[in-house]
Amino acid sequence: MESAKSIFEQMPIRDEVSWNAVIAGYMRRGDVRNARLIFDRMPVKTVVSWTAMISGYAKVGDLAKMNLLFCSMPVKNVISWNAVIAGFVQNHKFDQAMSVFHQMLINGESKPNETTLLSVLSACTHLGALEQGKWIKSYIQKQKFEISTPLGNALIDMFAKCGDLENAKLVFNQMRKRCIITWTSMVSGLAFNGQCKEALALFDNMCIERMEPDDVIFIAVLSACTHGGLVEEGKRVFYQMLNQFKIVPRIEHYGCMVDLLGRAGKVEEAFKFIMSMPMKPNAVIWATLLGSCKFYGKTELLEVVTRKILELEPSNPAYLMLISNLNASIGRWEDVSSVRAAMRKEGIEKVPGCSSIQVGNKVHEFLVKDTIHEQRKEIYETLDILHDHLQELIISCSGLMYLEQ
Repeated sequence: MESAKSIFEQMPIRDEVSWNAVIAGYMRRGDVRNARLIFDRMPVKTVVSWTAMISGYAKVGDLAKMNLLFCSMPVKNVISWNAVIAGFVQNHKFDQAMSVFHQMLINGESKPNETTLLSVLSACTHLGALEQGKWIKSYIQKQKFEISTPLGNALIDMFAKCGDLENAKLVFNQMRKRCIITWTSMVSGLAFNGQCKEALALFDNMCIERMEPDDVIFIAVLSACTHGGLVEEGKRVFYQMLNQFKIVPRIEHYGCMVDLLGRAGKVEEAFKFIMSMPMKPNAVIWATLLGSCKFYGKTELLEVVTRKILELEPSNPAYLMLISNLNASIGRWEDVSSVRAAMRKEGIEKVPGCSSIQVGNKVHEFLVKDTIHEQRKEIYETLDILHDHLQELIISCSGLMYLEQ
C-alpha cells in the first residue's frame, strides 16, 4: 500500500467515506502509523473515524493511545464505547474494561447494547467477579433485553466459572434456543464445579435431543469423567466420539484420557495409551502422566516420563519447576539441585503467580512480589504486622507446650 502522504495527495474526492476507507485499509494491515497520519489530516472527523482508530490501537495492543484517543472524542456513541471496552478485554485488561463500562453508565449518553454486555460479561468471567456479573444479569432483566443465544451463553459461562451453578442452570433452562456452545458451557460448568455425573447426564440428554456434538464438547465431557473418576464412562465417551460421531480425536482428547487413567491409578495403561497415539505426544501429555507416576509410586516410569519432557521442552520453567518439586517430594535432592542449577544457568525464572479479590465494585490483582498496586505500602506494612503477631503466637504456644511437659 502506498504511503499515507501520497494517497492523501492523489485523492480526487475527499469525502468522509474515502477518508474512512483509507484508514480502514491501513488498519487491516496493522499499519497504525499511516492510519493516524490520514486521521490527523481529516478536515472533519466522524465517530466512524474515531472508532476505527480506537479499534486499530486495540488491535496492536497500544492501549495508552487507544484510551487517550477515546477520552479526546468530542462525541461518543455506543459503538465507540464498545470498541474501547472490547479493546481492554482483548488485551486482558479486564478491570479497566469494567471501569470504562461504569463510566459509560454514569455518562448516560449511550446505553449499553448486547455487544457491550458480551464484553463486560467476558471481563467478569476472567476476573471471577460474581457480584458484578449478577448486577449485569439484573440490568439485562430491568432493561428487558432478550436473552439471545450469545448472551445466554456468556451468562452461563460467567456464572459457572464463578461457581454459581444455580444461576447458570436457571439461564440454561430459560433459553429458548440453544446451540452447541450453550450445551458445552453448561457441561463444562458442571464438571468444573464437581457435578461430574450430572455433566455426563446432560451430555446424554443433548444427544437424545439430536444436537450434534463437536470435538470441543467431548473435551468437556471427558474432563468431567476425569474429575469424577468415571473411567468406564470416559472410555465409552471416547469411543462414542470415534465410532458413532466419526470425530477424529485431537491431542487434547488423548490428554483427557491419559489424565483419566492416571488419576484412577491405571498408570501403566495410560503409558501404553500414550505409546499407541497416532500423533507424537507433546510435553503436556507427558506432564499429565508425571503427577500420577509420583502419586502411585511408579519410580521407574517417573524417570522415563521426566526424560521425555526434558527432550521436548528443556527450557520450559513450568515443567522444570514441576520436575524439581517432584524430585524434592521423593528426596532426590541431587536431581533438584541439578534442575535448579540448569535454570539459573539459562536465566530461566518461574512465571509469577497472580491472584485477585473483589472489594466493592473494584477488582484488585496481585502478583508475587507485587510493586505495582497503589496501596502496596500499606499492604506490606500490614503483612509485616501479621508476621510479627504470628511469630509471637508461635513463641507463646511453644512456651505453653514446654510448661505442660
